[in-house]
Amino acid sequence: MNESFEYNQTHNPLNPRVSMATIASIMGLISIALILSVYFSIILGGIAITLALLSRDSAGKLYPQAKRAIFFGLIGFVGGYALMITSFVTVFTDPEAHKMVNQYSQAISGESFDDMLEELTGGLGISIDLPEMK
Repeated sequence: MNESFEYNQTHNPLNPRVSMATIASIMGLISIALILSVYFSIILGGIAITLALLSRDSAGKLYPQAKRAIFFGLIGFVGGYALMITSFVTVFTDPEAHKMVNQYSQAISGESFDDMLEELTGGLGISIDLPEMK
């Protein structure tokens, strides 16, 4: 008698591709949970998407776990970048936020954010218009 144990490939824990898709899905969920720590969500979201794409079966089809991983990873990845861009725009356009960043920078490193930015851009010949402080 010849038995086949490949009746349910999408939930077979012995198949390494299914395990990779499951791990990718978990990493995607973690990237959503860590979306406020911008860099972790971007890194974990990218890893989740990569693992999900690598877990395709021999026919090129994605397992359901891999589809979820791509969805979750994209949310973490795009959400992290959106939060990072929003933060930069806020610092460079809102005078109150810019003042807070200057104060934090002064307290932590002893040099204001404006001084550090001037030092960084001065050598490159770049000019950045900062918001007027009140």
